[in-house]
Amino acid sequence: MGGKIALVDEFGAFLRVKDGRFQLKVKDKVKWDIAPVEVDSIVFTTRGASLSISALELASKFGIDVVVVLKNKPVARLIPATYGSTAKIWEKQAIKAEDRGFAGKISRLIVEAKIHNQKMVLKEYSKRIRASGKRNPKLERSIREIEETIFEINKCNTPEHAMEVEAHAAKHYWSAVSTLIPEELGFRRRLRKGDVVSEEEVDVFNKALNIGYGILRSFVWKSVFLAGLNPYIGFLHKFRSGRMSLVFDLMEPFRPVSVDRPLISMARSKPNVLAKLKSEKKSEVKEAVIEVWRTVVNYMGKAKPPHEALILEQARSLARELRGTGLFKPYKSRW
Repeated sequence: MGGKIALVDEFGAFLRVKDGRFQLKVKDKVKWDIAPVEVDSIVFTTRGASLSISALELASKFGIDVVVVLKNKPVARLIPATYGSTAKIWEKQAIKAEDRGFAGKISRLIVEAKIHNQKMVLKEYSKRIRASGKRNPKLERSIREIEETIFEINKCNTPEHAMEVEAHAAKHYWSAVSTLIPEELGFRRRLRKGDVVSEEEVDVFNKALNIGYGILRSFVWKSVFLAGLNPYIGFLHKFRSGRMSLVFDLMEPFRPVSVDRPLISMARSKPNVLAKLKSEKKSEVKEAVIEVWRTVVNYMGKAKPPHEALILEQARSLARELRGTGLFKPYKSRW
């Protein structure tokens, strides 16, 4: 456990309540015992676990997030019965999603913020490298090329055009990131679903990114509900049955700053830990997954202000835009 997150990741684990505290047991052995005030989230990462109704009730009472994440993808989340009606804002969201002009505007703002944040991550490392008396020409060139795409995004008026610009910027960004990752980790580029034939082909840094984005998705998912928005109706990402399009939309600006940045740092300082993600020993893989999880969650939580608060404010700003009481302001890192 770490960063106020309790992981339930063992087959046969049972989460219950004893004396007003959460207690996790595996085969009659108590793995951990914590008070509700000591944890913000309880995350299940295995199908072979269960919990009592008393545990759900206690989590709801203290506002503790109970999330199921399988293979780095959010599956379910506890929503207290006190969650209010949001029919009106959902109706406006559905109408606005069909408005090409409005969808284009929101898409443009999201992609502009993401590209800006990618640039800021690269500039941070460029500054560090120059301070050490060295240079990384490829990194510096990528920063200039990304800056040019920021000018291009201002011309976008459709989600499709914004996506094209985002993809163009991503090529430069990941090319630059590859120069920052230790060569022994085998990272060459960001792998998408269509790029992967088998899991064995995925390098450990891509595996770490997948874990990190799963964590980020969970945070954004929570903020979308708290802001009263419908997670399935997006603007940049098209509606598809079962896909949380709005969650993917609102994740974009935070991918570089909440996940890429701490994992690049981890890859440079602890390459041996990430290397365990491809170990033949399940215990070492588990150890590495937990370390990646802690790294991302702790980084987001210790930031000032915490990223969870920034994510929620971004979602709320979209809700205000939909209600006509404010403007949508996706997150842009100052550094």
